[in-house]
Amino acid sequence: MTIGRVLALAQKAGLRTEMEVFLAFLLDCSRLDLIARSEEEIPVESLAPLQKGWIALQDGVPVAYLTQQKEFYGLPFFVDERVLIPRPETEQLVDLALHYAKKSVLELGTGSGAVACSIKKNRPELRVVATDISEAALEVANKNCVQLGVELELLQSDLLEKVPQEDFDVLVANLPYIGTELHAFVSEEVEKHEPHLALFGGKDGLELYRRLFEEVLSQERSFKFILGEVGFSQGEAIRELCTAMFPEATFMLLQDLQGLDRHFVLERM
Repeated sequence: MTIGRVLALAQKAGLRTEMEVFLAFLLDCSRLDLIARSEEEIPVESLAPLQKGWIALQDGVPVAYLTQQKEFYGLPFFVDERVLIPRPETEQLVDLALHYAKKSVLELGTGSGAVACSIKKNRPELRVVATDISEAALEVANKNCVQLGVELELLQSDLLEKVPQEDFDVLVANLPYIGTELHAFVSEEVEKHEPHLALFGGKDGLELYRRLFEEVLSQERSFKFILGEVGFSQGEAIRELCTAMFPEATFMLLQDLQGLDRHFVLERM
């Protein structure tokens, strides 16, 4: 079977982009090379993994889990089923952290470590502490630290539970925000294949943010800036929550490149 035939079949199945990524990975070439080599036969040794990958893609498995690679903020990250796949829109969270941080950053819910590693890679002088409740996710984050040559302080913690009582310039809260009842916008493929612990945040998706804000206040944590990511339908809900719990703070809601509500900045006095 030729490369062109495989891509044509993928086109009919609505999986052209995914198959291009997977086939380029399998054949160790670029996606542009696939077009130039469209008349070439797929090597015999690649047919079995190709068939396995094709079945997985038809089942909705994200291609990043098949290649175990995902680019984020211009950096190559290792990913597998233990972590969410980093989304392009989350890169804005890195931009915000780089803008506001002076000496230190704490990230909660680091997952693959994409945000924390990107911050550290671009600002190596910053102290960056990254946490996750999942030990398995932290194993992936540590692998990415080694792969990218960055040094993070990784902690297994349920929100602020195990975080030392220290001052950080910026708190980055990259928490699960899909609701089980309200704001329950998640594709069938994502819900089926990506870790639920990293997806769902209670009935309206904001349960973990409520808990976090309560901990910040009860523990008298002095984060100057709190940055977070939410779903496109949660902008006003997170605004109401933040202004109610931090009435003295300045709240800013930012849109992603598609013009959808995505990130918030809470600047405390």
